[in-house]
Amino acid sequence: MAMFESIKTKLAKRRLQKAQTGVSRCVRACGLELANKIGMLYDATDEAQFEVVRKLLFNLKNRIPVVKALGFVDSEELADFHIQPLDFSFFCRKDLDKLGFPPEETISEFCNTDFDILLCLDIEEKIPLSYVKMRSKAGFKVGIYSESNTDLLDVMISLDEENLSVEELVKQTMHYLENIKYE
Repeated sequence: MAMFESIKTKLAKRRLQKAQTGVSRCVRACGLELANKIGMLYDATDEAQFEVVRKLLFNLKNRIPVVKALGFVDSEELADFHIQPLDFSFFCRKDLDKLGFPPEETISEFCNTDFDILLCLDIEEKIPLSYVKMRSKAGFKVGIYSESNTDLLDVMISLDEENLSVEELVKQTMHYLENIKYE
């Protein structure tokens, strides 16, 4: 079983690299001061991580006209806490194809939205989230530092092992985005 998963992961990564060559977008640095549309992409499996993102979304909605969140639930079904608030969408393992990619109808609206900023708030590499990051037409993509994110993100936030959490990633990302100033 482990050998099958390893082969599946390698095939998925190869498919991700191949798909990446066909994606083009205009990169535009943007801070919170000028943002009108923000997308948030995250791992929604854990209720505590979901709550961090939910709190951030409601804080940002006080300042930004459009804020949308797309969460991947790494289980077969959604949990009770995923009862969908208006600005949240989810997909889970049962929605994925054999290599672990979400179907077009699940992600196309989110990926095709011209977000000023895409906040990638996942701290572990997961193929479905990497695929959405790659497909997103957002002008400015920000997330955690990792080798696999170098071609997917415009700005990467490095966290120490002892501070590796969604809470710390949100804190550091918001600090960075609030300090982008325009002359």
